[in-house]
Amino acid sequence: MEDVRLGASRRLAARLRLLRVGGVRHSLVRPTDSPQAFVAGRQSLRVLLAGSGPVTGWGVGSHDLALPGALARALAATTGRGVVVDVAAHPSAGVRRVAGMVHAAGAGRYDLVILSATVADTVRMVEPRRWGAHVAALLREVRGSGAGPVVWLGAQPIRSLPPYDDGFRDFVQAHAERLNRAAQEACAETGATFLPLPASPKPEGGRHRSPADYLFWARCISDALAPELLGHPVDSVRHSTAAEDRVAAIARLRLAEHKQDGRLAGLVGTARRTLGAEIAMFTVLDDRAEWPLAAVGASPAEIPIEQSACLHTIEAPDGMVVPDAERDDRFASSALVTGPAHLRFYAGYPVEAPDGTRIGAMCVFGRSARQPAESDDDLDVLRELALLAQRELWRFEPAS
Repeated sequence: MEDVRLGASRRLAARLRLLRVGGVRHSLVRPTDSPQAFVAGRQSLRVLLAGSGPVTGWGVGSHDLALPGALARALAATTGRGVVVDVAAHPSAGVRRVAGMVHAAGAGRYDLVILSATVADTVRMVEPRRWGAHVAALLREVRGSGAGPVVWLGAQPIRSLPPYDDGFRDFVQAHAERLNRAAQEACAETGATFLPLPASPKPEGGRHRSPADYLFWARCISDALAPELLGHPVDSVRHSTAAEDRVAAIARLRLAEHKQDGRLAGLVGTARRTLGAEIAMFTVLDDRAEWPLAAVGASPAEIPIEQSACLHTIEAPDGMVVPDAERDDRFASSALVTGPAHLRFYAGYPVEAPDGTRIGAMCVFGRSARQPAESDDDLDVLRELALLAQRELWRFEPAS
């Protein structure tokens, strides 16, 4: 690998340039909503998008319009499955910071991990050989975590980036190409996929980035990964969340202070109306009981954890439907079935805290049994509402 050592004057020029670019970017719009995008669907792919550059969403105000939303739509169209994209972004994240982001997110729970830091480290003028070793170490760690395919995004042509549209760009472009070669070698060494991003279409109306740019890149990524993703197995492993983890996540979000939140109550009301159920709830499970954070209908104030249907739901890979509880050995003797409530039908889909801990479920209860054939349609509705509820939880996240 070419080992280029920059002179002191050029390093100083690069640092000064970095400050100027940072000043330009400081005035740009970028997403401030919950760092997640999704397309509801069955057998959902979980995607982690971490780093800087195109991950940051410069030029648009929502992750749905930036790369996460565009990628969710492109992957869903390619695979025919649902897609949930979690975002861990920072405007200046280099490879070392990205490593911390990935570790915090828990890479092993994702079907696809996409990392980006080349542009940020290009403008820092990092030494290519040492930088490539850091990239290889990160890729090796992520692949060893049990995650699905791992992708490293190369720097798009520097000349296509608005802050680098003067004579300095050729100098930066040359260094970006060095880092791209280093990243490509790291990917070849570790079995990850190196994907250089092409220049995006011409910005609309002089904007730094537009939704069309992110859609263009999302299609590039989806097309490149299609052969691998189409053969990716469905996650049939049951999820197990320790009670102490749920308690910690609930405490961190201070959910006991947010009972009957208006937005969550609206989602629960939609679930009840759409599924024609007597009771709909967004329930939270601690180590002792299941209780409603939002509810519509004559819902119990608390359900002992040993009688909780949602406890089974949060362990299921893709939600759960009980067409007739009287005929299900897990619930036939429950007081909710045999007692005055006489509940027969249940459907639920798990809801995760921002840190990925499954803490509860969007669920509905009915007093009449239903046909098993209706189960898929019921879950389709609950899946989308659960994902919307999940995004609402970011409002309670202390670090958001």
